[in-house]
Formats: sequence, C-alpha cells, structure tokens
Amino acid sequence: MYDTPKAVSESPRSEPPESAPIRRGLALRLWQVAAILCGLLALIACAMLGEYFANRSVEARERLIGSELAASVDRILTGAVTRRQNDLAALAGRPCDEIWRPLSQLQTYVTYVRAIALVANGHAYCSSGLGRIDVPLSLYAPPNSASVTLELLRETPFQPGVPVITLYRATGNDTGVLYVIDGEYISDTLAHGNGYGAQQSALSIAGVGRLNDHGIFIPATQPQDRGTTRVASSTWPFSIELIASQTFVSQARWKYGLLFGAIGVLVDALIAAVYLLAFAPRRLLLSAVQRGLRQGELHVVYQPIVDMASRATVGVEALLRWHSPKWGNVSPAVFMPEVESSALLGSVTRFMLRTAAAEMSRYAPALPLRITVNIAPKDLERKGFVAEILSVSNEMPSGISLLLELTERFLLSQNPRTVAIFETLKAHGIRFAIDDFGTEHSNLDLLSRFPFDFVKIDRQFVRQVDIGGAELITGIVSVARHFGLQVIAEGVETEAQHTALRDAGVPFGQGYFYQRPLRAQHLARTQATAQGAAQTHPDTPSHATPR
Repeated sequence: MYDTPKAVSESPRSEPPESAPIRRGLALRLWQVAAILCGLLALIACAMLGEYFANRSVEARERLIGSELAASVDRILTGAVTRRQNDLAALAGRPCDEIWRPLSQLQTYVTYVRAIALVANGHAYCSSGLGRIDVPLSLYAPPNSASVTLELLRETPFQPGVPVITLYRATGNDTGVLYVIDGEYISDTLAHGNGYGAQQSALSIAGVGRLNDHGIFIPATQPQDRGTTRVASSTWPFSIELIASQTFVSQARWKYGLLFGAIGVLVDALIAAVYLLAFAPRRLLLSAVQRGLRQGELHVVYQPIVDMASRATVGVEALLRWHSPKWGNVSPAVFMPEVESSALLGSVTRFMLRTAAAEMSRYAPALPLRITVNIAPKDLERKGFVAEILSVSNEMPSGISLLLELTERFLLSQNPRTVAIFETLKAHGIRFAIDDFGTEHSNLDLLSRFPFDFVKIDRQFVRQVDIGGAELITGIVSVARHFGLQVIAEGVETEAQHTALRDAGVPFGQGYFYQRPLRAQHLARTQATAQGAAQTHPDTPSHATPR
C-alpha cells in the first residue's frame, strides 16, 4: 500500500522490509526508555549528591563546633595544672598542718578547680578545702606512668552524685598534686555549642564514660548515639562528641536539596531538549503526514496483477502516494517507516482500506477482481482491526474480494491472537498473501502453520530469472504448490522475465511490464480499452503497452 515510485529502469513497488519499521519502532522505544532512564538517573544522582553534600556540611559544622569546644576545655585543663605549679609542687610531702593555709591561698589562683589536694605515698592527705584527709589516690586517678593523669569521675566521696574531672601531676617518687575540677564548669563550656548549631555535646574519655552538656555522667557501657561526630583534643586524652541540631540538619538538606534538585531539573531539561531535537524531524514528518490525510494530499494508485498465460488483469494492488504542496511527491520509503512505528498507522491503514473500497465501488471493473492491500505488522495489534477489515469487505462491489498482503517476517512465532485474526477473516472470505517470500528470515514452517493463500516472489529473484535464476523460482513454485498456495511474481519488467516466469510455472505477475500504477479512473479507462482491443483482435495478447 505504500510502495515507492522508482526510475523507469526499476520496479514500481519498492516497499521497505517490514522488519525495518519494527526495528525503527523498537529503536525509537529504546531511545525513549534511554532518555527516561537517563532523566531518572540524573535526578537520583542529584538527590544522592545533595544528601552527600548536606551530610558533609553537617559534619563540617559539627567538627568546627567540636574543635572550638575541645580548645575551650584544653584551656581549662592546661590552666589548672600550669598555674602556681612550682609553688604547689614545693608543698607536696610536707605535713598538712604546716602547709594547709598556703595551699588554700594558692588554690584561689587556680581557676575552675573545686579543690587541690596534696598526695604522698599513694594517699591524698591534705585538701585546700577540707584540710587533713586520708583518701586513696586510686579513687581519683588510676596508676599511670604519665607525669599528668586525666580522669572523669561520676562522683567523689565528699560530694556524691556530682561528676568531676581530676588531674594528677606527680612531683616526685611518692608525691604529687591532685586537681579536682567541678564537672559543672565543663558542662557549661559544652553548652556553648548549642548556640552554634549543636543539639547535644559531651566530653568523652575512652573506657571511662562521657560528661554531657547537662552535667550528666554517662558510663562507657552505654552505647553511643548514631550519627555522632567525634573530635579529639590535641593536648589531652579526651574527645568531644557532637550531634548537630535538627534545625541545622534540615536547613542543610533543604539548601543542598534545592541546589542539586535544580541541577537535576536542568539536566533533565537538557536531556529532554536533546531528545526532542534529535527526533524533531520525525515529529514534523508525522505531523505533515497527519495534516496531509486531513487535507487530501494522500491518494491511492493501483497496479494490475495479471494472469501470466493470458495477460488478463485478475487483480490490483493498492499503493499509497503523497503529493505535498511543500515538498512535492514524497516517497513512501521516507515516511511509512515512521508511520508504522507511530500511532498514526491506524489512520493511514483505514484511509487505504476505505479509499480502495470507495474507488473500486465507483470504478468497478466488469470482471471479478482481487484488490490487494498491504497491512503493517502493528495493524494486527490494533484494537478493532478485524472489524475495520470486515466493514471494508462488506462495502466492496460484487465480484471484488480483498487480499491482505503481510510480510512473513512478522509471523516468526505463532500466537493465539494472530491465529484468531486469520481464522475470523478467512471465514469471511478475506485472503492472505506473504510478501517478499524468499528474502531474509524466511521460514517454510509458516506456510504450514498459517492459512496463507498466495506467495509473492520478491523482485530480487525476478531480476535473475532470465539470467540463470529460473531454478530458484521453480523451487519456490514447487514449495508453494505443496502447501496449496498460488504464486505472484512482483517487479516483472521485461518480456524475457515474463516468459521465464511463465515457463517456471508462476501463474500471476505484477510489474511495469504490464502496467504502471494508475489512479482508479485512469486504470478503469485503460482496462476498458484493453478489453475492447481484445474483443476486436482476439488473437492479440491482452496487456497494456510496455514501457
């Protein structure tokens, strides 16, 4: 129904293989799927990048706050052990009664400490606040070879339930100074992080526990919260554990989510633009075909199919033509592959069927005639296709039957829907033909599995029939007869081809040698003239003037 007019030396019917539009349609769908997948991947990638950079931003903020808090605690601890350290070291080991008052005075110069105690022989024996005491040093600081030992305690014997940090600095073999720093000073320092975006913070000593910004001691056995950032002190053996506030986290996610979301939308827009630009010619072509249908630019021509023995016309093939006011005559090879892979196929097929029915009714021939209409692979998939065919068949004049020409390559696998279509249409007198038989993907098994009526030999074999290729034609004819099929040779261009095909047993032929495709009214006049000549000169072969 959509063959391509060729130069004089070529056959009038040059349809693209049915597999071409299928491959083109499949390629189009693959490109569409690829474009959609690329768009989705771009959005997913941007979402992941937004989440990644938001987390990086939150972590960077937590590390900045943690570093500032660690530096503040460093200053507290370092200031405690360095102020008046020589004077305090001179008091260690001396009797408490002699040095209690100087010890109390020196303690006032050391900030953030609750008390300073002197240590001798493993016991704290003199306190700046309580005077004479006798407490094992192990309650405040574990044995350690380091010159200064840091410890976090849940409480002390003198103030139960109040966390403290202790610093022990050895001043001799059996003497030293013990600093007791109130945990409230540390928790107050940690609480400053809340003003910079921290939700909670804590000072942690490995294996001991944590002191949070509310002054609560948390033992090391209690699991750490997920998502905690840890910043270690560069001076003392502790670290700051920090979790950013939900407000700051939400702000960071919104910020980077919007940023990378906008990038994702721009990338998707770019992908869509590239896709639309790449397939813009196809859209424009399909729009032009659709407009041509509405404005009557498309029409149908008919090429006779003749009896090889008598050269009498026994049928015609309906062929689609498009004359565009803008582009002139447009080859079906240009637009039909795109039409067959689009939603426009149904409209084009209906136009062909209805036009053929109407014109054959108006210019009905005197003799019985078969009218052949090509159907594309996707036509069989359309809802209502069977009803369309039956409606057109019922509109045909008496003596005219409908033959649907279908490529064999579409029916490589049998399926219930195809079988049902064949059975329904065959029951109503519709006949079927395999187009371009013998070309790629041929499958003889189809001839036994589907009720075809005709086999059309491709023109590439017809061209060789008079130069040594008659044996192949004979083989195809034998196969067709075995399955009860009749053979039509398309693309017959010379007397020699006609004779060779007839001698090979081909019953029907089609090509420029017999008649070019014509409009229905011109074909009717030509056939009338040919019939008149045959009646006047019965011994003259009845066929139109060859090229």
